[in-house]
Amino acid sequence: MNLRDYFEATWNARARLLDAAAGLSPDEWTREFPFSLKSLRNLFGHVIEVEGSWVGENILREARAYPDEAEIARRFATVPEARDRSAEIQAMSRRALAEFVPGRLHEIRQGPDLSGAATDFTVEQILTHVFTHELRHQGQLQAMLRLLGKPAPNADWI
Repeated sequence: MNLRDYFEATWNARARLLDAAAGLSPDEWTREFPFSLKSLRNLFGHVIEVEGSWVGENILREARAYPDEAEIARRFATVPEARDRSAEIQAMSRRALAEFVPGRLHEIRQGPDLSGAATDFTVEQILTHVFTHELRHQGQLQAMLRLLGKPAPNADWI
C-alpha cells in the first residue's frame, strides 16, 4: 500500500460510518457524549475539516481556515451534508495526492506542532498525520454509534 491507498481505505471506512449514521434522528446526530468532540456531527466535521485544513492550507497553500463550532454545525447539519462536504474535501485531497505522491513528498511545509508553534514538516509527514488522525477518531465514531444503540460498521482496512 502507499499513501493514496491509505487515504482511499480511510475514506471507505468513513463512508461506512456515514452510512451507519444515515438512519439517525437529528437528536441522535447531535447528541453529546462526555468524550471527544461530543457528537457524531461534530466529530465527523472535525475529521473532515482537519483533512481540508492540512491538505488545503498547508500542502496546497490555498487560503482556508479551520471552521469554528457554529460553522461546523452549519456545514454538517445533516448526514447528507456531511457526506457532501466529505466528497468535496476528498476531491481536494485526491488532487494533492496526484500532485505530490510520490515525487514531491520530501517538500517542506509549515504547520502547527502540538503546542501551536509553526514547525517544518514534509508533505509526507502531513499526509501521514491526516489519515492516522482520522483512524483514531473512527474508533470514537464507532463508540458513539454503539452508545446510541446502533450497529457500528467495521472500519478496518482489510
